Amino acid sequence: MIQNGRRLISSPQHSQQPNARRVASQFLFSSLSSSATSTMKLLNTKSGTNSTTTKLSFHTNALTSLNKDELLCRVHSMVRAYRNYGHLEADIDPLGINTPKKGSTIELNPAVYHLKDADQANLSTTPVDIDGIVHIGSAQFPKKTATIPEIVNHLKEVYCGNIAAQFSHLETTKEQLWLAKQLESLKSEAMSPQEQKRAMTLMVESEAFDHFMARKFPGVKRYGLEGCESMIYAMDVVIEQLAHDNISDIVLGMPHRGRLNLLTGLLNFPARALFHKVKGGCEFPEELVATGDVLSHLGISTELVYGDKKVSLSLLNNPSHLEAINPVALGKTRAKISHGKNAACILMHGDASFAGQGIVAETFTLSRLPLFKTGGTIHIIVNNQIGFTTAPHLSRSTRYSGDVGKMVGCPVLAVNAENVDDVRKVMVIAAKYRAKFNKDVIVELFGYRRHGHNELDEPSFTQPKMYHVIRSKQTFPAAYSEQCVKNNVTTSQEVSKIRENYTQHLDNEYKAVDTYKPEKRYFLGDWHNIIQATDFSKLSLPITGYNMKRLKEIAIASVTIPPGFNVHKHLEKYHISQRLQALQKDEKDIFVDWVTAEVMAFGSMLDEGYTVRLSGQDVIRGTFNQRHLEFVDQENESRVLPMLSAIPGAEDRFELGQSPLSEFAVMGFEYGYTIDNPNNFSVMEMQFGDFFNGGQIIIDTFIGSGEDKWCLCSGLTLLLPHGMDGAGPEHSSGRIERFLQLCDSDINTDELVQKRVNMCVVNCSTPANYFHVLRRQMKRNFRKPLIVFTPKILLKKKECVSNLTEFAEGTIFQRVLTDDYKHKDLSKVKRVLFCSGKIYYDLFEERAKRNMEEQVLIIRLEQLSPFPFEQLYEVMNNWNKDWMKTVEWTWIQEEHENMGAYTFVAPRLNKAINTVIHGDNRYNLIRYIGRNAASAPATGLKYVHEAEVKHIMNSAFKF
Repeated sequence: MIQNGRRLISSPQHSQQPNARRVASQFLFSSLSSSATSTMKLLNTKSGTNSTTTKLSFHTNALTSLNKDELLCRVHSMVRAYRNYGHLEADIDPLGINTPKKGSTIELNPAVYHLKDADQANLSTTPVDIDGIVHIGSAQFPKKTATIPEIVNHLKEVYCGNIAAQFSHLETTKEQLWLAKQLESLKSEAMSPQEQKRAMTLMVESEAFDHFMARKFPGVKRYGLEGCESMIYAMDVVIEQLAHDNISDIVLGMPHRGRLNLLTGLLNFPARALFHKVKGGCEFPEELVATGDVLSHLGISTELVYGDKKVSLSLLNNPSHLEAINPVALGKTRAKISHGKNAACILMHGDASFAGQGIVAETFTLSRLPLFKTGGTIHIIVNNQIGFTTAPHLSRSTRYSGDVGKMVGCPVLAVNAENVDDVRKVMVIAAKYRAKFNKDVIVELFGYRRHGHNELDEPSFTQPKMYHVIRSKQTFPAAYSEQCVKNNVTTSQEVSKIRENYTQHLDNEYKAVDTYKPEKRYFLGDWHNIIQATDFSKLSLPITGYNMKRLKEIAIASVTIPPGFNVHKHLEKYHISQRLQALQKDEKDIFVDWVTAEVMAFGSMLDEGYTVRLSGQDVIRGTFNQRHLEFVDQENESRVLPMLSAIPGAEDRFELGQSPLSEFAVMGFEYGYTIDNPNNFSVMEMQFGDFFNGGQIIIDTFIGSGEDKWCLCSGLTLLLPHGMDGAGPEHSSGRIERFLQLCDSDINTDELVQKRVNMCVVNCSTPANYFHVLRRQMKRNFRKPLIVFTPKILLKKKECVSNLTEFAEGTIFQRVLTDDYKHKDLSKVKRVLFCSGKIYYDLFEERAKRNMEEQVLIIRLEQLSPFPFEQLYEVMNNWNKDWMKTVEWTWIQEEHENMGAYTFVAPRLNKAINTVIHGDNRYNLIRYIGRNAASAPATGLKYVHEAEVKHIMNSAFKF
């Protein structure tokens, strides 16, 4: 605060303490003037320059008149100042380039608090009662008293040493005081010789690995750990601490930097497997089909042992899109917790990406939400003090890259990576903080890159001074080894032996590459009953129907309100009563709408023991006021989810909740949830279909290609409301064309079947098919992502219903729906209209209005990918080939010509028709009807929209 040109200190709030400490807690800086006459003089000692020196002068008798309460008050405020501002003078840069000027922070000067006079004769040897004010000594045996110089020196060692701690922004005093005690107490606890030797060994081996790779593969970008080798020890410490806290499973997400060092040095990844990959081999067994990925994206699942504790750790494969792995790792962690495991997540980051990528903030937003929380994440930032070639002051607007975590009240503990003792302390504190408060915590390891962004890069082009310092600096593993020798922790001969033995181990692994065959590490454990679907022609169609009686019970329960519950009158009349009325009939006379079909799908899967999870913006009610899985009492706002009353024991397996206004993080989270266990049925619904593009990175790099790159299967289901209903450019299209473009449906295969397709894309037109396609996700013996383009106006359209018998046992998903052509005189049919989705109802009504049922045949493609060649073939084989040569074949859609499914289905329809008629693919037979090409998905003008609809209908039925 600035007042009259002077910088004043605002007194922080303190917890209540008895007697003198209560006085200290109420201390205000302004009260100093009443206990001693003081003046602060801010003097310009260098006139005409920007340099300013602060001088503080006090009456020499100021200290002699202090009573005990006043003294404690001043000590308490000084302690708080060091906790708040000590990080400003912390020495955390191992290069010494950004070392702060000691004594430059006025808040850290004891004279500000009248705790220092001209000769310090009075207080330098006078013991002060520090119990409850500052922690000196171990946590078990803290000192009760200390002199002012002892207190000041201790505070400087703790807060102005090699740790820069920020925690005054935390929401509760309890958290602040706990962290202060940990930092101040652990300062007195030195590493044991065994711990020092463990750290030294890991770092020496890491350096040996980098040197070995440089010799054997000089042209390979390995993104080594040189310059921040203590990261591997930091990981060892935090994993051990989590294991000590009875964590059974750890999910780890990290970028490229140091990944190979960590894999081979700590996570049991066979070096021969790595060398096999570097030399061009595939990381997967021969029986699996995959494209593979680059070195820096490799992952592993392993088991680590610390004493009598075992912990399973999964390092997830990651794309090159920095930080995109974060929500995926959290989703996988949440899935483990949902299945009763004591799991934790560790996320590693780069300094530039952590500050720069918006997904970091989105992921933090999830950290404390009911549907997404995982008990706190430990974030480790490997701070190289540069982002490729960009200096920190050009890539972020904060002092530390970790400051973004303050948005959720996250402690930020920055540490000099070349002080191993302090690295260990902050990692232990981070793990303990997570265990105690179930919140995220950030550790920022300040190191550097010994080479450029990669080993083939020349960094001195842009950072000559930094790299002059780096290249003249001894490597840290060598320096730390010398320190250990000096401290009699080890001998120079033992250090050499450690390096030689590890290098020999790597050399032996290198020689074993020629005989190495990748191990089977996939489709094990929970996935042992799941196969990789590489040939759809050999896969049987799963039966997805369910017992009609149970379906009826689930549907009725979903709108059965408990007595005394005050439901909204509108819902009572138009949602509850209408559904109950429709269901109070014989089963063969019951017709089910879209939303009832959905609740029956969810309920039946819960009934079978699956875990069902529905997330998205406003999904409980539904964007279109359609779902209402949960009801709210209009008087006390209590909530009830009635569907569960029909499914005993399902409460713990049904995760339902709203998500924040985020697509990127939430979609990544749900993807991560599905890759952990094949029995997790996770559905994410967009508020409107086009909102998926906020999560495009997840779609491109995980959903669309994750199985191909990493053999990680996902059954994630995305619901994208879609339809040209006059809503304007932004709320109309779910962008069918973009998902179809991502599908690897190969039109050039000889067979009319799909050998290998990465995801399923459907545009259902009936409630029954919607029900079946949802259940199909869990009933198949493989997992594929499912993209469902759901309707908007069909949700309450009376014609859009299905008879309950269409849901019965023995029924399946219908990939193609046709008119009843068997009772038609096909010779009268002049045009076949292929379509998909809700446009069918417009065509059906228009055809009836024009009395053209005999002249126009309508065929619906309910599934677009994998393209339903075989079903079309089955239908067309029943047709007269001469008639097929004369009829007009048309694809009709409501989307623009450069959008929708047209460019995907037209060549495939051509092939199917030509193959049946001619045995080859010689003619372009498909005519297009729909909107003209455009840049925006839909018009915002009502009259234009209506004119377009009229034009499409006229074109469809005009010969």
